[in-house]
Amino acid sequence: MKQYEKPECHYVRNIDGLDSDKIAKLSEDELAEYLKNGSDTKENKKYRIKPGFILREIAGEYTIIPVDAESLISNAMMVPNDSAVFLWKAFEQPSTIEDVVRKGLEEYDVTEEVIRRSTEKFVEESLEYKILEEVD
Repeated sequence: MKQYEKPECHYVRNIDGLDSDKIAKLSEDELAEYLKNGSDTKENKKYRIKPGFILREIAGEYTIIPVDAESLISNAMMVPNDSAVFLWKAFEQPSTIEDVVRKGLEEYDVTEEVIRRSTEKFVEESLEYKILEEVD
């Protein structure tokens, strides 16, 4: 019996304008390449921590301090756990989700599915709170 997984569906915009009939006729390899090269796919987007936040280590504990007046988080500090600090540091430089997943697999004894879900959730929530920004 299979293990149940939460249903997910990922949408990719058809930026090259191929019509549905042409896409349906692509071989599996051609389709994979077509989707991989689409510049608007989640895998190709790069993100970085916005300059309005500072990660500080104080007495062995990390704290994230918002210093930008435009931040949605004001008069507060965030106290991340070790995994969140890893993700934060990974996105201090422009990185794709794939880049961070690979780094996470090297850093932690965890399945790819777990690190991917955690990274995607971190990106989603950080974009919502305007902590991360999409970069070219």
